[in-house]
Amino acid sequence: MKEMILEDLWSERREENMNKVGLALLFDRSGGSLNEEMCYIIAADEAKNPYEKRLLEDIRQRWNEWDLLDAEHNDEKLQYDSFYNGCFAPYFSSFRCHDTKQALQAIDMDANGYVDWKEFLVYLKWAFRQYPDVEDANELLDVTFRKGLIPAMKDERIPLKGIED
Repeated sequence: MKEMILEDLWSERREENMNKVGLALLFDRSGGSLNEEMCYIIAADEAKNPYEKRLLEDIRQRWNEWDLLDAEHNDEKLQYDSFYNGCFAPYFSSFRCHDTKQALQAIDMDANGYVDWKEFLVYLKWAFRQYPDVEDANELLDVTFRKGLIPAMKDERIPLKGIED
């Protein structure tokens, strides 16, 4: 935790953590793990800002397009490869690289092998509430990954093949 605070101070990262989403991400960054219950509480917290609602609806439409590529579409979740192809590709070199696995593990709070819309929504809501001046859905996605998900993946541990923890 101490290292995280110092890193934030040095990088001049100033974020408000006194709401459900902010507290959840702070908890994750400080060594805890986001869980399914947190995810549902945050997903149920309706966006009050009309601009936030519009951006989330835009991203949800994209999500639905990515979901059409899945074998089981319209089920509120994406297979890892569909999520990677839909939005991770600009941030990670390949679907199979260590960083991608860490990021997918960070976002898959219930560890079911899928990225659920509600799991992704946690990071989207956090990004908008921390950076409400984003210009469009593309910028919101960028902030979500660069400032939310990528830092959250730092504490994820991926076991080596054949070695159990």
